[in-house]
Amino acid sequence: MAKIVYLTMVFATFLAAFLMVEQGEAFTCGTTLQERTKQLCDPFHRGEQQEPSAECCNSLKAFRDTAKTREERIELCRCVQDRSNRNRAGVPAPDARIPKIDALPAKCGLPFIYSADRKFDCNTVN
Repeated sequence: MAKIVYLTMVFATFLAAFLMVEQGEAFTCGTTLQERTKQLCDPFHRGEQQEPSAECCNSLKAFRDTAKTREERIELCRCVQDRSNRNRAGVPAPDARIPKIDALPAKCGLPFIYSADRKFDCNTVN
């Protein structure tokens, strides 16, 4: 009987410790943060602004920071490609937007990790 009580207490301790560990949020496409980033950066993508706004850059950084693992960065790349290559109606976006989208990380002082161009292989992302 003492063994059962002891093992139950050990199991309960491990279970409590596991539940107390905060699980990180995995990257998912279509989040509110992604939509906010798109909204804030669209004036730059469309050529209405010569430079991206500080709000655009801050939002882009926060959005990119959600992709912590290589697999999540690959998914981020695919997500950006999918969303960049169509407009709201699902019709392919003009090719002229892709260079603006690709220039955004450098303009915001962020390292290059992906391209919005569908010819870019997202599997090469580190």
